[in-house]
Amino acid sequence: MSSLQRLITFLLICVSFTAMGQQSQNAYVIGRWFDEDPPINAREARFNDIWAWEWEGEEYAVMGSTSGTHIVHLKKNNAITEVAYIPGGAQGSFVIHRDFTFYNGYLYGVCDQQPSDLQIIDCRSLPEKVELVNTTGEFFSTAHNIFVDEYTGKLYVSGPSGNALVVLDATVDPVNPTLLNAFDGVGYVHDVYARRDTVFLHAAGEGMLVMDFSDSNNPTLLGDLPEYPEQGYNHSGWLSEDGKTYVFADETPGTSLKVVNTSSIQEMEVLSLLKSNGPEHTMAHNLIVKDNFVYVSYYFDGLQVFDISDPSNPSLYAWYDTYDGPSEDYRGAWGVYAGLPSGRILICDRHTGLYVFNLKNDGTQAIQEDIVIFPNPGPGDGILRVQRESIFKLAHRIFNAQGKLMNEGEWLNTSTTFWIPLGLEAADAGVYYVEVIVDEGTPQVLRYIKQ
Repeated sequence: MSSLQRLITFLLICVSFTAMGQQSQNAYVIGRWFDEDPPINAREARFNDIWAWEWEGEEYAVMGSTSGTHIVHLKKNNAITEVAYIPGGAQGSFVIHRDFTFYNGYLYGVCDQQPSDLQIIDCRSLPEKVELVNTTGEFFSTAHNIFVDEYTGKLYVSGPSGNALVVLDATVDPVNPTLLNAFDGVGYVHDVYARRDTVFLHAAGEGMLVMDFSDSNNPTLLGDLPEYPEQGYNHSGWLSEDGKTYVFADETPGTSLKVVNTSSIQEMEVLSLLKSNGPEHTMAHNLIVKDNFVYVSYYFDGLQVFDISDPSNPSLYAWYDTYDGPSEDYRGAWGVYAGLPSGRILICDRHTGLYVFNLKNDGTQAIQEDIVIFPNPGPGDGILRVQRESIFKLAHRIFNAQGKLMNEGEWLNTSTTFWIPLGLEAADAGVYYVEVIVDEGTPQVLRYIKQ
């Protein structure tokens, strides 16, 4: 088929583009990372949670897997390089969850499967090296989550073995934190959000409590939500920068995110409900609020971004489906991070690894509508079309869903349009990622489905 025939075919299958548009809106993949070495657990997953930080002008992310802790360098050109791997205290296909927080150059990690303990990793010499400087079971042997109050240096460990919540002080000696409180004022704490000693406790079936931990030995209750609309397993949440809005998720199929007015903690009320554009039984997991947007890792619906500039009337702004398997149980996007200075958004998909996104109109990346693949979906003989006013250098690479490089090419030319065959006719059916770099600019990653 000639290029002209392919163009005609493209114009005749615009419906395919409409269908493909349902997979994403306003969110564009600019980087991916995957490691096939960690073993697969019972849900065919390798990975779990993610966190990220800036250190000396560079950005890094940490991902948990069934085997341990992976630290990657998120370079300014969107290349992703693994710079450290720390074996977990617990390793193997039985591992489900690890969780991390970063404070003053140190990474703190916990795991929900025994034996695990608290791991403390010195990251101050990144990207050259990291060092596991302490592994301690003094306070707990397993835990579900860990979160640092960056203003106080207190580490809040939720779901630790033996208690509902453990509070540690990392300010004096970050390598050897000290115990401030082993809290049992509620049956179980699944996750927390803390800022300046105001701590939101997500207590599963007991709802949400907000406590003042200024006196860590004697915390006081500020307010609670024991009952609310579409109540389920109260899981996790995040506070807006101005402190007036809190958004939380119930990890229960079919329930919505809750947008809460926190202007008065004593009189909190749910203002509105948010839900993905997925099936009725869709389920949110983790979330972060930043700049009037809520970024959610929404399991099998992938990344979902909501605009809450009007908390009483929020709207779905962007999404990207990172998981192409069945829309069932706890598969897909597990963790999200949206606090990097560059504005890059991170998703850790349990099955397909790390995704790095930019959003349209956020000041960092606009969609390049002059780069398209057609037909998409297709049988593998599709065409990548790149069109600009001038192109001096063009490079592309094609990866499968496991991160394997399928083919690549590079051209030096002054042409305004390139027509590049994908060459995937002999490849297996599934999802592929086509990375395009024009004139050594920011990479753009397009998603292609081979039927």
